[in-house]
Amino acid sequence: MSYEINENCIGCGVCAKRCPEDAITGERKVRFDIDFTICIECGTCFDTCPNGAIVDPEGNVSPVKKRKRRKKKIRANIDADTCASCKNCYMNCPRDAISIIKKGFFGVGFCRVDQSMCVGCGTCTEFCITGAVELT
Repeated sequence: MSYEINENCIGCGVCAKRCPEDAITGERKVRFDIDFTICIECGTCFDTCPNGAIVDPEGNVSPVKKRKRRKKKIRANIDADTCASCKNCYMNCPRDAISIIKKGFFGVGFCRVDQSMCVGCGTCTEFCITGAVELT
């Protein structure tokens, strides 16, 4: 048996980004898959998954990360003045926590984070082209 991804996967992509062999693939917001022909069973995915979605060869489930940031409530924040309205953060947020706020006659606006939905995974910061998104 090899590593597997269970139904707890929210499609955040943390495991895929950390996999040294690129054995994990998938689409944002959809359960990812591990290619067993490429996986070297290093355990990086197990150690980095924040959602308890990786099952190791012995059947152990990766722990849900009890992050200090949850206690501190670290969440994404978007600087409206720096936001380019490219929608990259909006399209890639695995929790659908980002909305587009339009303003002005031409509807040009910025993105805003719903703090009650944000889990602080940082996916939005990776896709922001201007650095307007920060975890605070």
